[in-house]
Amino acid sequence: MRGFPLVLAALLLASRSALADPMSVSPEQAYDMGEVPTARGMGMGGALNAIGVSTPGIFMNPANLGLARVYHLEAFGGYAPEAQRQTYGAAIADSLVNAQHIAGGLGGSWNEIDPDGLHRVWTDVRGSLAMPLGDYLAVGVTGRYLHVDQHVSAGPFGPSPASDGTPTSSVFNTGTFDVGATGVLGDFRLGIVGHNLTNPGTALAPTNLAGGLGYTTQIFSIEVDGLADFTTFGRTTERVMGGAELFLAGHYALRAGWRYDTGTQLNTPSLGLGYVDTSWSAEISARHDWVGEHASTFGLLSLKYFYDAAGAASGLGSDEPDML
Repeated sequence: MRGFPLVLAALLLASRSALADPMSVSPEQAYDMGEVPTARGMGMGGALNAIGVSTPGIFMNPANLGLARVYHLEAFGGYAPEAQRQTYGAAIADSLVNAQHIAGGLGGSWNEIDPDGLHRVWTDVRGSLAMPLGDYLAVGVTGRYLHVDQHVSAGPFGPSPASDGTPTSSVFNTGTFDVGATGVLGDFRLGIVGHNLTNPGTALAPTNLAGGLGYTTQIFSIEVDGLADFTTFGRTTERVMGGAELFLAGHYALRAGWRYDTGTQLNTPSLGLGYVDTSWSAEISARHDWVGEHASTFGLLSLKYFYDAAGAASGLGSDEPDML
């Protein structure tokens, strides 16, 4: 764990030195569909729609909140130098206190890209509910409130209320929702989730459909996901993600992943490392575009606290380690 403070310091120093540089990637690449990143998800290439229980379920597939009985609190922060992006947030997942096994979660983040140009700032707040249906299926729903501001007339085609908003109002300020389901068969899981299902019709809250097939045990997990984005590029684009995780010596999580996005035409490998104790964890992940004229890097640090007043074991996912 001695390396975590050094890595965090390096990220902070990089962010300070890069603040004066302009954003060198496209807004679509920097905004990344408005997804809220998680350390475990980033480390596994974004492939976590089937096995991502605990707080990642709030931002990815809410059905997964019903698959493990946990009370977890998380704080996270990330930086992407080429996009001039800052992300800070917190989340809580609770599936212990309700006698009907209804799980809930709250999460939120504050984000900024390109402060000296486009200067897009957005606040993303989410609340999730999930419930297992029998022994093999869980369903969940997430309500999302999204508020986005950016500079007027900062777009490539000059002033436009459609793209830039107005001086007295935000670009986007409304609510939407996600719905997900996850099936469990032994150590295998199949998850599917739809995001922004009110169909806002904007790349700020793109409607998409994602699914994944995963295999998970106490020491090893692997998952492959696919996503169809119906909004961002005015046509349907796809994203393919895959990742694996190895849990060693009861404390160390090693992660690696890859994603390919047809919209941005980018291959992006990622790595992650986590240390998990009985009541807390620290995780760090990073990704970098493998090829591309305007490659982007993103690093994320997460700190999590585990509280289990009931001493409960996992629910449908009884093999889930407390690293999640």
